[in-house]
Amino acid sequence: MRKPANLFLILFIASAVSGVLHGLSQQYGLFPIVAQLHRLLWGACLINGFFVYLGFGFNRHLPKRVLIPLLLWLLWALVAYWPLDYFALGWGQLVAYIGQLIFGILLLKVNSLLNNKSLLLTPEQFVGPSFSFSTLIKFVLISLVVLPVSFLLVAFSVVSGVLDRSTGGFVQLRPDGLYMQEKVYHLDGKDIRLAGMIHLGHGSYFSDLIASIPAERTLILAEGVSDEAGLMSERFSYGNIAGNLGLASQEQFHFAGRRISLADLRRPYREDYDGPHILDADIDLQQFDPRSVEVLNALARYFLSADSLWQGYLEFNRWAEENITVDTNRVLMHDLIDKRNQAVIDLLPQALERYDVVVVPWGALHMKGIETAVRAADFYLHDTYLRRSISFFDLPLGRIVQQLRSND
Repeated sequence: MRKPANLFLILFIASAVSGVLHGLSQQYGLFPIVAQLHRLLWGACLINGFFVYLGFGFNRHLPKRVLIPLLLWLLWALVAYWPLDYFALGWGQLVAYIGQLIFGILLLKVNSLLNNKSLLLTPEQFVGPSFSFSTLIKFVLISLVVLPVSFLLVAFSVVSGVLDRSTGGFVQLRPDGLYMQEKVYHLDGKDIRLAGMIHLGHGSYFSDLIASIPAERTLILAEGVSDEAGLMSERFSYGNIAGNLGLASQEQFHFAGRRISLADLRRPYREDYDGPHILDADIDLQQFDPRSVEVLNALARYFLSADSLWQGYLEFNRWAEENITVDTNRVLMHDLIDKRNQAVIDLLPQALERYDVVVVPWGALHMKGIETAVRAADFYLHDTYLRRSISFFDLPLGRIVQQLRSND
């Protein structure tokens, strides 16, 4: 077990170094390939750490005071170093990786004090019989608690990672709730604020975001598909779901400011306008494929209007199995994401000519594509803000469980 343990020590340090580089890359847009290297090293460290943990049951020579603190650090990493983000103000991961590097070096130094020879484990630390029946019994008893908790944390980390990668980091899962990230990009005195949004959340989340928007020389590119031809036969609203979950709906909150038209955007900025300006930057439903409109109507009819979330989900799922094909899904995502992203991206150059701050408060799934276009225009990441949109502890779990039981 000495060689696997030494490999674990090396991978722990290597993943910390790659994590620091990855954190710097995220802040300054440097070396994007570092992210792939870090994921590879981190995954190897986690897998190797699991086998080292199993080794405690069969090799009593493994130095617990060196290895167990590192294994505990890995468990903390599985929950994204929560609640470090509360204190690090957008630099949480970078601070955590620097801490991991320092922590790893300190424990290597502890090991060198134990063997008086090397930072890594030496053969002299493994002299004598390695197996002890009493050690195995203790290990099994401890593992009855440790392994289920560890697997739960791994599952949490997998879900969190999928959310993070699919949304470009604009949605982040933490043990206490769901967080939305805002990224501020800067270039030549201009700011683009990409504020990932969610349709459902606590009222304080929406009000805090609205209050953070400056008044002067600011344009909000508002999201919201129009329906001039009345193609929606159903009312598309998240209010019913919000009520069932004890949350507020995004549609209940409105950005304060003066609405302008595309024609106004081409006119010089008038300093006597109070508050930010708001421009509808979305497309009309007539630009959607008819199949997409059919899906949206079905979603509103079966799910959004249902008294029971679970029953509504089942009914929409049955409809989807009969009516949504792979091609329909592709067309739907192209309409919902790609076409609408392009509409707001096309408006950014005109908006930046007239305004110093452009706010894009769009759904989080849009942000990855919009962010790519902003980076391509040479804007660099200047700041980030993390806001909790949903607190798991405040959800009416009793009501949700009761609804699930009523549909068994």
